[in-house]
Amino acid sequence: MDLMRLAWGQIWRRKIVTLLCMVGLSIGCTSIILAISIGAAQQANSLAELNRNFKMDEITVMPRTAGNESGEAFNRGAITLQKLDIIRKLPHVTAVLPQMNLSQVELSTLDGKSSNVQLIGTDLTALSAFGYKFQQGDISMMSDTIVAGFGASFGLLEREVKKELLDKLIADPDNEELYMKWDELDQVRTDLFRQQVLLRRDTMGLEGAAAPARSSAPLRVRGVLQVKEGTSEEYARYDKQVYVSLETAGMLKDQLGLSGGPTELIKMDSLTVKVEDKRYVPQVESQLAKLFLNSQSNLFQEQAIQEQFAKFKKMAIGIGLFILFLASMSIFVAMTMSTHQRRRQIGVMKILGANLWQIRQLFIAEAAVLGLLGGIAGIALSYGVVEGISAAGLFAMSETPLTVMPDTLPVGVAFSLVTGIASGIYPAISASRTNSLEVIKNG
Repeated sequence: MDLMRLAWGQIWRRKIVTLLCMVGLSIGCTSIILAISIGAAQQANSLAELNRNFKMDEITVMPRTAGNESGEAFNRGAITLQKLDIIRKLPHVTAVLPQMNLSQVELSTLDGKSSNVQLIGTDLTALSAFGYKFQQGDISMMSDTIVAGFGASFGLLEREVKKELLDKLIADPDNEELYMKWDELDQVRTDLFRQQVLLRRDTMGLEGAAAPARSSAPLRVRGVLQVKEGTSEEYARYDKQVYVSLETAGMLKDQLGLSGGPTELIKMDSLTVKVEDKRYVPQVESQLAKLFLNSQSNLFQEQAIQEQFAKFKKMAIGIGLFILFLASMSIFVAMTMSTHQRRRQIGVMKILGANLWQIRQLFIAEAAVLGLLGGIAGIALSYGVVEGISAAGLFAMSETPLTVMPDTLPVGVAFSLVTGIASGIYPAISASRTNSLEVIKNG
């Protein structure tokens, strides 16, 4: 207590010097605290945006087959129903969404309107687990029902209108008005919910000759999906897809004359696998490799963001440390001057019995108190800067608002305290070496 009282007394007597030293220390401390806090907030926002757009807890699975493979080699690397069942039972897997891209077909309503759509076979019960929500209706496992994507409801035209417009575009491909007319018609929405529709596919006969088109049995639109989260409505209008169950896909393969017929149902184009948490993604991917399947996740993008922000933090902390270094120079100069001015006091302390360590302790304690005061001022300044940034609205659109992270406060104060102590070591040693008799004799 005596040591701290003496140190505080010396600091209080030199108010101007103390203030100048604290300014440098507080700015350095603030720089470190803000660097870590801003980096953490920006990283959290970037990862949240990444999760929305790329789904870090999802894995895309593709068959491991080459274009020239057939027979047993092809079956080994294909995505089959057996493998689908195994993947569903893997640890940490919560949902699996298979995708079988059947064909581009013409969807037509009973009143003669039609549009080209992509026909996809999938597990309709898994749609909700992957962010698909219904705007109208819901799923049905009946074989004569389909689910229409949001874009499938747009651009349904009468065949005569479509043929007439296409003929004009072929005859005059540079006519901007025709393209604008086509785009205008393509934005007209038709209510497909509960409508009965047909799927039609043009086929080619021998030697490329046109063959009669093949149509499906009547199907009923049981549900219409809404725009998926993270996708703009304008983009979704052009994503024309209809979904059917895997069993219905096998039936449509036969009706529409798609290659392979219903036996090809066991081969799927891709899977999307959702896991409990992104930390289990590598474990699940290793299991998928054992099933002779290729997999891809977006964890590498997260790693790239983390590396980028790690560099930002290092750079910002480096700037803060440089400011602290400049502040340490001011403390060094102030303490050295104090040593010279207090030589008589040091000499008296030595004559009264103070040893070298006690004198050094006094000067180091003064430097430590200066560092601690600078750290406390840095904390207050950090909160003030954050309030100013928030008031300016710089982080208004961010999901994670900018705040001073509590675990950064001890780090900032520790750096400031260490800087103060380190700056006071040489002046303390210099003070302890003062020749007491010479100082008193010449004083």
